[in-house]
Amino acid sequence: MPSLPDELAVSQGEMVRVLSEYDDGWALCANMRGEQGAVPLECLQRQRVNVPGAANPGAGATRSRDDQLAFVPTG
Repeated sequence: MPSLPDELAVSQGEMVRVLSEYDDGWALCANMRGEQGAVPLECLQRQRVNVPGAANPGAGATRSRDDQLAFVPTG
């Protein structure tokens, strides 16, 4: 539960996009509803997600975006 107005409330199992990581153990994240805020890195787990490649979209190529997507573990 956020304690400051710049923190983002996240739920277990929720996917978020990591926009920036900071040396103090926090990350600026955006949820799938477009809301942004700070989340402790210890609350996130990296998730490998393949998305369509931009170079040749018709060929079904994929590229990894595991550097930007994370989810809140369920336990």
